[in-house]
Amino acid sequence: MSEDKANRYDDVLYQGHPYEETHFARLATLGSLYGMEPVPLPRTGVLELGCGNGVNLISMAYQYPECRFTGIDLSRRAIDTGLASVAALGLPNVELRHCDITDITPVLGRFDYIIAHGVYSWVPPAARDKMMTIFADHLAPHGIAYVSYNAHPGSHLRDLVRDVMMYHVKGFAEPAKQITQARAILKMISESTDPTSVHGAVMRDQFARVERMPDMLLFHDDLDENGTAFLLHQVVDHAQAHGLQYLCDASFSRRDLNRHPEAARNVLAQFPDSEFMARDQYQDFIDGYGFRRTLLCRADVHLNRAIEPDCVTRFHLASSAAPVSDTFDPNDAGTAEFKLENGYTMATDHQLSKAALFLLGKCWPAALSYPILLEKARNSLAARTDTTKTCSDENTQTLVQILFDAARVGHVELALHPFRLTTTISDRPQISRLARKQAETANLVTNLRHTMVRLEDERVRQLLMLVDGTRRRDELVSDLREKTADLPLSPDEPAATPEIVDMHLNRLAKLGLLVA
Repeated sequence: MSEDKANRYDDVLYQGHPYEETHFARLATLGSLYGMEPVPLPRTGVLELGCGNGVNLISMAYQYPECRFTGIDLSRRAIDTGLASVAALGLPNVELRHCDITDITPVLGRFDYIIAHGVYSWVPPAARDKMMTIFADHLAPHGIAYVSYNAHPGSHLRDLVRDVMMYHVKGFAEPAKQITQARAILKMISESTDPTSVHGAVMRDQFARVERMPDMLLFHDDLDENGTAFLLHQVVDHAQAHGLQYLCDASFSRRDLNRHPEAARNVLAQFPDSEFMARDQYQDFIDGYGFRRTLLCRADVHLNRAIEPDCVTRFHLASSAAPVSDTFDPNDAGTAEFKLENGYTMATDHQLSKAALFLLGKCWPAALSYPILLEKARNSLAARTDTTKTCSDENTQTLVQILFDAARVGHVELALHPFRLTTTISDRPQISRLARKQAETANLVTNLRHTMVRLEDERVRQLLMLVDGTRRRDELVSDLREKTADLPLSPDEPAATPEIVDMHLNRLAKLGLLVA
């Protein structure tokens, strides 16, 4: 890379945020599913290449003080911002370095997880090759590397408008001017095309995408001269040349073929385990994927591609499933429908499964181990159901199959290391210090599931900063009244009362912000 590249990120700071797919606990779960043996938590080490201001690592480091985290970035400005955050939070387990990834040597040591989000497609070929060398040299024996990149075939459409913008802005030196002119030329070109043609439809769709993009994203993603998209097999071939192998996609639900037409399912299902990557490549061709999150591991690691339903018994499980009916009772006969936070629905008439899904929804976003979930589900049915039937092997196996099917499509999450949070409102509840610090200057905060939460309600933002573990609930009411005394009242933001504070606390708990 070069100083020009560094200045590009110093001139337009890339406002990073937590990327949930990169969390080492999620990577550990996927590795375990495919037969790997992730290192125990206290010994976990994580390296991030292109860490920006470090917020992705800081979120993990706050929740896992026993683990160590190292971040590398070429932007001095971004690293300085990150170091200030690390100091403010008092995190001794995070190290952020201003460094070019091409300068990394074996002295850096080995890591159980190496993250490279949004780097591979945006650096020169020599730096891409260095990234693979780093994975090979610095991954622990059962380590996992995460690498994301713009992918074909979907990026062919992105490249169509990128060519237009790159040609037009090459005469403008200032970043702000490049951003403005890129949007202006794309607007003119897209509106000038024939809307009834394929080309016109694509140009208009891509212009809408660019219009929605934040300036920093447009500047660093679409207007980067190094921007290059790849087919999955090209990245995997590159990895194999460095003694690595394809583990899987960062999303377990990509294994599910049910969203495809029957003909496609039949073809994809015929790929043997030895051609796991090839199946995913053809699936990309069908889906039109434009961005990939790929996991790699050492070539000498033996992977098990035949994942059986009973794998769910080894993990903690979590789901936002909530019964659609207000009169839901798992003991009732018939089919019950559940709705998830993302709007998807699932349904089952299996009593034990209905009880289990209901329990998962009640404790969301916390997770339950399979043995505890099974015990609680059986107990919830015991009063009105034949326990001999409930406890039968056949009934339990049906539950396992339903949970596995739900996990395969993303309706139930599997976790080797469950996130450390609670939904129980204690006498002196506590929001994570990281979220409280972020709320001082913004309405976007990081929860304990490594995702961003937007606080639309100003009173909720003020309450969040007060929930520091030192105040009883009655004190939260009085202090919130004082802090928000000058705010106008509205039906959406009523004055602080014990009932209102309790409602908001439960809401914050469901958002994954309460410390266990």
